[in-house]
Amino acid sequence: MNERRPTLATLLRVGLLIVVALAGLPTQAAQVAHAASSTLYIRAVSARTEPKWPDAAAGAPGIVQGAVISEYKYIINADNVGDPSQARNAGCSPANANYPANCQWPSIRAQTSAAPIVAQGDQTTLNQSLGLDLPNGNYLISVMADGYKIDGAHFTIPLADTTPVEVALQPLPLPAATVRAQVFEDNAPVNSGPDLPAEQGLAGFRGVITDSLGEVTTDVYGNPLCTKYETDLNGAVILDETGSPTAIAGTGGSCYSDANGIIEIPNLGPNRYALSAIPPDGSNWVQTTTLEGNHDWDSWVQEGATGNDTEFAIAGEPFPASIVGFVKPRQLPNNPAVTGEIKGVIDAVKVYAPLNGGLPYNGGIWGGLSGTKIDKPIENPWVALSDLSNGDQAVYVGQGDANGSFDIKHVPDGNYILTYWDGPQTYILDLVNVTVKNGEVVDTGVLFLTGWFTTISGYVFNDINSNGIRDPGESGIAGYAVALKRRSNTLMDRGSVVVTTDVNGYYVLENAYPLTQWLVLEAYSDRYHTTGVTYQTDTQTTPTTVLGAGVDVNVLPIIGQSGQLDWGVQAYAPGTNGGIVGTVSYDTTRNELDPRFAAVENWQPGIPGLDVNLYQPVVCDDPETQSCDADGFYQLAADGSYLKGMLVNTYITETWARPKDCQARDVNGNSVDQQVLPPATGGYDCLEG
Repeated sequence: MNERRPTLATLLRVGLLIVVALAGLPTQAAQVAHAASSTLYIRAVSARTEPKWPDAAAGAPGIVQGAVISEYKYIINADNVGDPSQARNAGCSPANANYPANCQWPSIRAQTSAAPIVAQGDQTTLNQSLGLDLPNGNYLISVMADGYKIDGAHFTIPLADTTPVEVALQPLPLPAATVRAQVFEDNAPVNSGPDLPAEQGLAGFRGVITDSLGEVTTDVYGNPLCTKYETDLNGAVILDETGSPTAIAGTGGSCYSDANGIIEIPNLGPNRYALSAIPPDGSNWVQTTTLEGNHDWDSWVQEGATGNDTEFAIAGEPFPASIVGFVKPRQLPNNPAVTGEIKGVIDAVKVYAPLNGGLPYNGGIWGGLSGTKIDKPIENPWVALSDLSNGDQAVYVGQGDANGSFDIKHVPDGNYILTYWDGPQTYILDLVNVTVKNGEVVDTGVLFLTGWFTTISGYVFNDINSNGIRDPGESGIAGYAVALKRRSNTLMDRGSVVVTTDVNGYYVLENAYPLTQWLVLEAYSDRYHTTGVTYQTDTQTTPTTVLGAGVDVNVLPIIGQSGQLDWGVQAYAPGTNGGIVGTVSYDTTRNELDPRFAAVENWQPGIPGLDVNLYQPVVCDDPETQSCDADGFYQLAADGSYLKGMLVNTYITETWARPKDCQARDVNGNSVDQQVLPPATGGYDCLEG
């Protein structure tokens, strides 16, 4: 763990300069006389014919498929995802020395946080006749050119021959995409899936889409979503000489499901959207579907996407990629003569591997599994009863009590599907078959729901004695930020990602995404330094304390499980601070025109392995003869930057590394030493999912 210290705001106060020294990249290609297979040549071409390119209305010629692109920029990254062809006995067997560090299988090796840049330049340094020598290995070249979408190609050195690697780029304009969803009444049976045509579509539900920045309200033409446009006989939007469409008056602004329950949101750019279906105002519809514990549904669309998915088919017909199901509460007739009854309790549980010990899973989807531990009751669970003798129709939909119990009275004799789920849908919906005979009371006992997410909680506290343990009398610290990040230093893009501690110093990430990869939990403040952390997973019998000044801790979130991690911190003593801290990131989407005001966006990855040099500034002694800054304090170099004086310090930006010496445990906290796992002691790398 590495210390994080006060921000760059201290730069001028301490009178130092920071310069990021980018490692020299081999952009100078050499004319190669021999036909060595280690030499790369490239040929950039148009991927398709586009008669409108770049401006058909102005009479400019179009572009044909295969036409050579003469001007471009390129960047080559090392493809470091691993080697699935490595022999098992060459590093991927637990019997091998230093396993799993020497295993290159993508499922075993530590996935790095970045793909190193090995070369970059333009058409003057790499083309069909001017080559670039590269070491043996796997690579990805990305090519960008005006009038085209960025594209790339994978290749391996050594190449078979000196034939140029072809990179095909899609010419502009690109076709717009569509997001499409099926909204349906999930009542035959209630099971969180579309059973069409028995289940009918629901009309009048409003479609809302968001991306990483928030709600999306306009289409690619800048008009409100679902605006309709004049089209040609083929249904394509007609564009005028400026590239603009003609909107049909009175359309746009809201997108609603039609009579078949289809929400269609056209004219979108390629992106990752999350679609939600909002019931009509005043209705009491209850959602049953979820995508991994979320009420919205991810839609990853490329140019020209129709919004249909091949995973679902009705008589071979296309089906929307997103599905949203609802039910309405309903009661059985209050008939005193019908004495049948179904009751029970819904509890949240955690399921552990290996599947032995603990309780057997009491439920339908996961029935028969062991390794289960009861966690807590599901508060006011939803319960539905579908009649298997009546077209699987739902005959009862209602809620249980705060303690997880439910009681369905006046149930006629018959065979039923009992479905149960939680309102927020952070647990996985489940169902079982139940039979009522002779007006009996059927007690299902405790039925289980397992979670979609990982829960991480704990305290940030004033560690007075610096032992990393929250002792009596050590108060919590309010307003302390705790974030869950990927190993690339970007925020995790799903679930709970950032929280702040409450007045007691307590924090909880209730819905941490169970990526089953090592993520980084970070707690940082300019005012405090870390003294140590104490953590305890569900199956640890005793907590573990690690002393040190780090603010980043590796965590492995597993579906349905949880753990606690307390952070001991202390305020900096008067007259001291933690120095200077910053982040070097790949500025892919800078929103600020002036780089002085640039900020790191949540999705921008960090760049490891770069030298960050700290220099003394050169004092401005004579503003009349020296080029100085606006305040007259320090001298400027010829390019306008601060003139560098004595080199004070050099720091290499951090590289993520997976932890070592992990111990797997079963539901009872017993050590698990399965064959694929490395030893838990001796400095061996820990495995992931």
